[in-house]
Amino acid sequence: MVNNTIYDVAQKAGVSISTVSRVLNNNPNVLEETRQKVLKVINELQFKPNPIARGLVIKQTNLIEVFFSWAGYEFGFNSPWYAGILNGINQVVQENQYGLLINTIAGVFDPQEVYRRVFHNAVDGVLMVSPYLEESQVAQLMENRVPVVLIGYRTLNPALDFVDSDNIQAAGMVVDHLVKLGHKKIAIITGQQKTSRNAADRLTGFKSAMRRHGLNVPDAYVIEGDFLKDSGEVAMTRFLALPERPTAVFASNDLMALGAWKALEKAQLKVGKDMALVGFDDITEASVGPISLTTVKQDYKTISVEAAQILLQKIQAPEHWRAKQILVPTQLVVRASCGSKK
Repeated sequence: MVNNTIYDVAQKAGVSISTVSRVLNNNPNVLEETRQKVLKVINELQFKPNPIARGLVIKQTNLIEVFFSWAGYEFGFNSPWYAGILNGINQVVQENQYGLLINTIAGVFDPQEVYRRVFHNAVDGVLMVSPYLEESQVAQLMENRVPVVLIGYRTLNPALDFVDSDNIQAAGMVVDHLVKLGHKKIAIITGQQKTSRNAADRLTGFKSAMRRHGLNVPDAYVIEGDFLKDSGEVAMTRFLALPERPTAVFASNDLMALGAWKALEKAQLKVGKDMALVGFDDITEASVGPISLTTVKQDYKTISVEAAQILLQKIQAPEHWRAKQILVPTQLVVRASCGSKK
């Protein structure tokens, strides 16, 4: 038997999730014609709402859900990014006597599946980490009456709450460093532009800084990866095959940078001498010999603590809530992979 969700009801009835929620809660601010249409669909689908679907907005479970999404098929809780995020969140929820539920989804997924996963459990609020969704899809998720704060995702929607690194500023900082070393031919390996706001912001920051320095970015100098090592290796191999190859490459995360490093080694080129390389995240492998990768370090602790605190404030005072949007500065960690251009 299929367990239909409030999302299925809304889709079949041709209304928003919030409208279904209002019907379930007998809210008078719904047209009678719309109410009857929704009730008919509820009956047809034999939908049985759980406490969240009924739109309860008062604190009842003392439980916060953290929802992680991965583009690949391997979970990476050993990553400093995920571990750091969890540690900060856990600190805040324990101080406020809340419990913590961890939920995950990986691989290729659609908005409906994300919705089912996120709002399946009875929780007071959700911290959604780096959702691989388009902005319109993220906004649709936010129509649910369960408070949600985004982590690692900058949205243009002024009604949504988020805490993220300042990715545009960070990418500009990388370009400034490489230009200072004398590089003019700088390429970038991006993440998925369509579904990763971080990837889009890092590319935006990169291009803006290149323009600021009066430097051209040929189309061949921009290759989209998927945040995994193999795509970094493929991208670097393509850069090396160019008639006029770059002298420096910025990878939008460390895993792709490590893949690029591997491609350089296969080509018998020395990182930091024959090619400058910069990553993003400062994962453990970035500084384990012989790897010495210049990278951007994110302030995981501040990001996660701020987001958890915002969510608790939103849970406790939802009536007149005004969205909070915070960008946290990053730090460039300089290591041997940049060398100095002669």
